[in-house]
Amino acid sequence: MRYDVCDRCGVKIPEGGLKYIVRIDIVADDDNIIPEDITDEELDAMISGIKEFDPDMLERDVHQELAFILCKRCKEQFTRDPFNTMKDKLNIDEGWSGELH
Repeated sequence: MRYDVCDRCGVKIPEGGLKYIVRIDIVADDDNIIPEDITDEELDAMISGIKEFDPDMLERDVHQELAFILCKRCKEQFTRDPFNTMKDKLNIDEGWSGELH
């Protein structure tokens, strides 16, 4: 039998079992504004510096898509407090760090 595994708690979800896919789309907030007091030399230096970076790393800095499998229990807890800011108030398990493995 094939299983999926909850990315949060590790429980095995049997084939055909209830599971949820959480998709996260992270996009850099670019307001397209260049400071007025930047000099041409500073701008050229920034552009030159960017050329030295790994293209994959630069792409992850601008846009990243993530997907996680959650069981029903973890989906309910994630929906109530996705950033784990109210852990004590929501009675969430002690072992949960708020990270999605």
